[in-house]
Amino acid sequence: MAVTDSYFGQTLEQTDVSSIPAEPSEDLIYHHRVRHFESARALWSHRDIIYTLAERDFRAQYKQASLGIMWALLSPLLTLLIMMVVFSRVKTFGTEGLPYALFVFVGILSWSFFSGALSNGGQSLLSNKALMAKTQFPRECFPLETMCVNALNTVLSWVPLAILFVIFGRAPAITTLWVPVFILIEIIFAAGICMAVASIIIQMRDLMQVLPIITSLGLFATPVIWPLSNIPSNYHLGGGVYVHRAVVNGHVIPGHWVGGIIINLQMVYGFFNPLGPVIDGARRTMLLGHSPQWNLVGVAALGALTYLTFGYRIFKRLEVNFADIA
Repeated sequence: MAVTDSYFGQTLEQTDVSSIPAEPSEDLIYHHRVRHFESARALWSHRDIIYTLAERDFRAQYKQASLGIMWALLSPLLTLLIMMVVFSRVKTFGTEGLPYALFVFVGILSWSFFSGALSNGGQSLLSNKALMAKTQFPRECFPLETMCVNALNTVLSWVPLAILFVIFGRAPAITTLWVPVFILIEIIFAAGICMAVASIIIQMRDLMQVLPIITSLGLFATPVIWPLSNIPSNYHLGGGVYVHRAVVNGHVIPGHWVGGIIINLQMVYGFFNPLGPVIDGARRTMLLGHSPQWNLVGVAALGALTYLTFGYRIFKRLEVNFADIA
């Protein structure tokens, strides 16, 4: 309906208020188009906000604690103590000839970073809903800053690892220089999972109750207390003939399958759970002095990039409705 203002001589449009929906249409969520490269550039230009939020949360994390920052050192040590009491005598796990404390502690460090990022990052949007409603910077800053806090806690946890090296009279091998590659893969994997879970939790609050269960079970589904070699690299799926024993050029070849479908379950597992090759690679290079298994490293990197791609797409697709739901 058009009305002419007699004083200014302008035409004003009157809108029926009842025709305005109370909430955005649900189609906006699923048909919302995002230019991901531009969003990534915007995120990079706001990286200072991530650092500021991470510093705020890190200071608040230990502000009321009597021991303060010492908890960053004690927490993984207490976890190690529990693992040693419960699992150190379970011979079926195997430690590949390494001291059990060193073997497990490397896995604990990797798992602690991921589980902390998942637990805190998954709830980061809800924890900052008041700030999210009043600001315009990229929403990815919230889950990513929690990852920075957990990364700093993990770095502090390397101090007990150095002490364990001294206790057992060992030193990191020169191949430890490959460890940053595994750290990068874990960061990429954690970022994808963290953003996806954060965006889904704000839509489905029940996931907050399930998340602690997932992280608890994930500890045992990831090679933290057991070696990745427990997963067969050559799994016979079907068909072929099983040869019990063969002699070739005077050499005895033990029982094996001939023909059929052979699957490398370690690579399949490494794609769906990149933490497996990450933890195994850190142990191989840091503790055993072996070179990385590049086939497992490659499939873990591919899996991590896949999680990051889909996690970021899910986050940006659901982002349009964050402020209204939170």
